[in-house]
Amino acid sequence: MKKKIYWTEGMVCAEFGLQNISEGESLNLLSWLDAETEFSEYETSNLNEMLSLASRNINFWNEEELKMWFISDIVKMAHYNSDANFRPYFDREIAAKVQNFDLKVKVDFLIAKGVGDYVQKPYFCFHEYKRENKYHDDPVAQVLLAMLVAKTINESEKPFYGAYVIGRNWFFLVLENEKYAISPAFDSTQKEKIKQIIAILRKFKEILRKILL
Repeated sequence: MKKKIYWTEGMVCAEFGLQNISEGESLNLLSWLDAETEFSEYETSNLNEMLSLASRNINFWNEEELKMWFISDIVKMAHYNSDANFRPYFDREIAAKVQNFDLKVKVDFLIAKGVGDYVQKPYFCFHEYKRENKYHDDPVAQVLLAMLVAKTINESEKPFYGAYVIGRNWFFLVLENEKYAISPAFDSTQKEKIKQIIAILRKFKEILRKILL
């Protein structure tokens, strides 16, 4: 049995020739983060309830509680089930041979073209972690590995999009060729920030329809 590799961001960059660039150097990331959306009265009421629950509990939730009580509700507000050309998947493994490595990555949340339970082409990879200093795998490394697997599956040179969450903080990534950029942290317990997170998630549907599909 092969020993599991605990990848770090630096290891992924070294092995696969990736380069981290600043947010300002990635036009695709800047365009994605510059998202706007509107909320109905019902959605605003739900947001207020979510924020009230999170403000009291987010420091104490374990991984499943964080996902079930908060992250899942945020993702639902992106309305990814409304398009027949792609669909959301949860807790799926994707695998491919990337350079000399047989990579298999379990992804907490995927947006992909698929049929039933069959994931055909992943376009967005999302990972979540409970607390900043209590994870075994580097979250940036895990998202980058998932992106590399997805790009290999897709056989595409188009930009690839992803995100990861550590506790209350959300980060968004874009990988283009061998360069990737990461957004600043968005604190999901702040009302304006959680609205921006949802706007960014919703805008990805537009990017997917116009650029990636």
